[in-house]
Formats: sequence, structure tokens, C-alpha cells
Amino acid sequence: MAWTLVTGGAKGLGADLCHTLAKEGYSIAVHYNRSEKEALEVVKHCQAFGVEAVAIQGDFSSLDSLLDFTGRYVKQFPDTRHLINNVGNYLIKSAVLTEVDEWMALFQTNLHTPFVLIKELLPSLTNLKGQIINIGICGLETHQARTYSTAYSMTKAGLLMLTRSLAKELAPQGVRVNMISPGHLSTSINLPEACKLPMGRPATCWEVSRVAAFLLHPDSAYLTGQNIEVAGGVGLS
Repeated sequence: MAWTLVTGGAKGLGADLCHTLAKEGYSIAVHYNRSEKEALEVVKHCQAFGVEAVAIQGDFSSLDSLLDFTGRYVKQFPDTRHLINNVGNYLIKSAVLTEVDEWMALFQTNLHTPFVLIKELLPSLTNLKGQIINIGICGLETHQARTYSTAYSMTKAGLLMLTRSLAKELAPQGVRVNMISPGHLSTSINLPEACKLPMGRPATCWEVSRVAAFLLHPDSAYLTGQNIEVAGGVGLS
């Protein structure tokens, strides 16, 4: 059985990604850290579509705990075809106001963790000709100075570069690597007033998850290295 690992799959966008892909017939490994109850609810929801779904706990806050997770994961799910790097912490602070430990922690979860997961799962992803989808943020292409969330924006910019570099490197092996970059989601913690958004509303998680399903579909087999924004015009210059 081939699995799709969704990190941060217990809540919000991660949960919707699990639900949407399960409905499409994918077997889902639901990663969570502290939200066990919510993860088990996601598992139950996914299983209702007739697919296999299992929750697995993992702490990504340090290299040691991350490697502990990957070791356990590979043993339990040796055949992983797809990896969706959804987990990511958010920090609203300028660079000057960001503490060093906050800076390091954000890069650990948002950039180093996807890299390590890809490295550890690559043998299986290559063997099964799978796909990696990284979750970014809209507006990365414009290189705007985001003083309200400097570290967070830098982690996502780094993830975009990793996406494109790996897409080119892994294309000969049949592994595709893409990014989906939402704008403001209905679940966002700093959601502006609807009247300030170009389309008058935020995106739903389902609208983002549908793009993931599109990318994973065999008909999209020639798409790699792409950054697809689901932002309704947010972030356009």
C-alpha cells in the first residue's frame, strides 16, 4: 500500500488536505504533534471514504526529535508515494523584535523539517515515482519586504527555492516537486476585513486542497517546479 503523508494534518488546512485526498482515494498518514484527539477525528473522517488512514505523532522542534519521527515513520509506512509539507509555525514580528530562539525555531519547523523529511523519504518517493508538495505563502515571487513577519517570510522563500531546486534535480528520477501558496484563508489568525481583499473574501481550505488533488492526479504528470498561488489576487503587485 502506498501512503500520502500530510504533516500538520490534524487541524485547519492540514485536516482539509487529508479529507480531500482521502475522498480522491489516497491512503493518508496524518501527522500531528499535540493534537491527538483532532488527528484521530481526521483519521475517522478519512476512513469513511473507504481508504486506509492512520495517525502518527511527531515533534519537529529539534533535529533529534525529527529524526526520531522519521525513523518510526519509515518503519510503519515503508511505502510512501507522496509527501505534503504542510506543517509550519507562524510568527508576526519584525526582524529586530524577533528573538534568536524564535528565529531558529521557525527555520527548524518551516524549512529544515521539510528538507529532512524529503531526504529520509526520498528512497520510497523515488521508487514509487511520487510527488512532494510544499505549502508556501502568496507573493513570494515579488520579493516584497515583509517587516511584520520577516522570519516567517524568509522560511517560505527558502522553501520555494528548495522546491524549484529539487524539482530540477529529481525530475530524471520521476519525482515531481511543487508548491501551493495560499493567501488569506478563512482559518488565518490575522485575517483582514473582507472588504480589504480583492475578491471580498478569504480562500477556503477546500480551494487549496483541490489544487493538491490536481497536482497529484496522473493527468498533471508534466507539472513540476511550479508555485501555484491560491490567493484571489492577494499579493499581486
